[in-house]
Amino acid sequence: MEGLKTGKKSLKTEFFAAVCVTLFLVASVSAVTVFGCWRLRKWLVPDENYVMLSMKLYTQDKIREALSMRFEVDGAEQAVLLMTAAEDGVPVTENYSPQDIRLSVKSVDYGIGRKGPRRKAAYIGAGIAMGVLPAAYSVAGFLFCALWFYRKKLSPPITVLDDAAEHISRQDLDFTVECGSDNELGALCRSFEQMRQALAENNRAMWDLAQERKLILSSVAHDLRNPIAIIQGYAEHLQIRLEAGSLTKQKIRETAGNIEKAAGRLERYTESVRYLNRLEDIALHPVPADASEFTRKLAQDLSILTKGTQVRLEPVFGPPLQNTEQSGACTLSLDRDAVYRIAENLVDNALRYARRIVRLTFAVTEDTSGTHARYLMIEVLDDGPGFPETLLKEKIKPFAHVSEPNKHSGLGLAIAQLLCRKHGGCLELSNGGENLPGGALARAFIKT
Repeated sequence: MEGLKTGKKSLKTEFFAAVCVTLFLVASVSAVTVFGCWRLRKWLVPDENYVMLSMKLYTQDKIREALSMRFEVDGAEQAVLLMTAAEDGVPVTENYSPQDIRLSVKSVDYGIGRKGPRRKAAYIGAGIAMGVLPAAYSVAGFLFCALWFYRKKLSPPITVLDDAAEHISRQDLDFTVECGSDNELGALCRSFEQMRQALAENNRAMWDLAQERKLILSSVAHDLRNPIAIIQGYAEHLQIRLEAGSLTKQKIRETAGNIEKAAGRLERYTESVRYLNRLEDIALHPVPADASEFTRKLAQDLSILTKGTQVRLEPVFGPPLQNTEQSGACTLSLDRDAVYRIAENLVDNALRYARRIVRLTFAVTEDTSGTHARYLMIEVLDDGPGFPETLLKEKIKPFAHVSEPNKHSGLGLAIAQLLCRKHGGCLELSNGGENLPGGALARAFIKT
């Protein structure tokens, strides 16, 4: 299976962007928190950059002299210089040696220790917060990022796909798969929607096929009654005349001829049913063909059907088939035999009811619904009485008598419709035309 075609974004890119935004927010909040805690500690102990330098002179039994001085310290080097300067400035008597001088430096903790309990607790808490809160922000940020990414990017398409799978498992295809994501999961949702549409079309095709088979069976059952009833009637007639002794050779010959005709109709009906069944099993094999050349050859072959009649076949070539100078300008992929059968059945049906003219039009059209599929349109219009309203309202049925004075099996339209559907197209019936009002109009669309 080929990889999913994604849109402008991907899950990888979206996840990386979410992580980067989270890192930026965590870093920003952490920086603000650390700065705020530092400012709080600075406010609680304004002299935390100062040290208390104490110098004491010891004798053998007691402290001779003591001196305390406060200095602002910006670094270790400055502290040493200050202490040295302080030592040089102390008035020491000649009775004492330098080793009797002791210096001590008390840091800012000495200063906070002299503050109240609340200030001391706030000062310590701010120091702890400077180390704990950034770590807590990091954990909370990544948890929030994961939760947000799941709810916004993963959960909606997964829910849509799960709901679609549940509908399909119930064989319910009356729904749509909609997802606004422009990433791999969104592409997967669109693939699900395409699969649903394909399944729905297959189900509709199977339903139509089942209905057509049902119509065929009902038509066969209905139409077989007439020849069977005729055969039974003639059989009873022969028995009655035989018992009455009035059966002559001439009567036997006439009755046998009528029975033979009825049996021939039965044979044609059963053969038509077998022919339709064979057509349903036929696999089409489309091959490339030059549209202009193919349609002109087809029109030339179909004109032979008008020999021996007073009807004229008038071919019309629409765009882009009217241009014969550019050979190969329009190439179609189609099954030649299937297209020949479709056009032959439509023209043959029109010749039965046309008075003087049958117009045969070829054109290449494009589906504007979004698939942009190309179709070869074969339009057959005659100047006859047109299709009856019952045939236009109901589906095309085999063995449907479309005209009382000229009864036939109606198999041609059914065959054309079946082949159009197998070729990915359809058959449309209507009445009237621009120049031939009231005539029967049949349009076959063959996907190429």
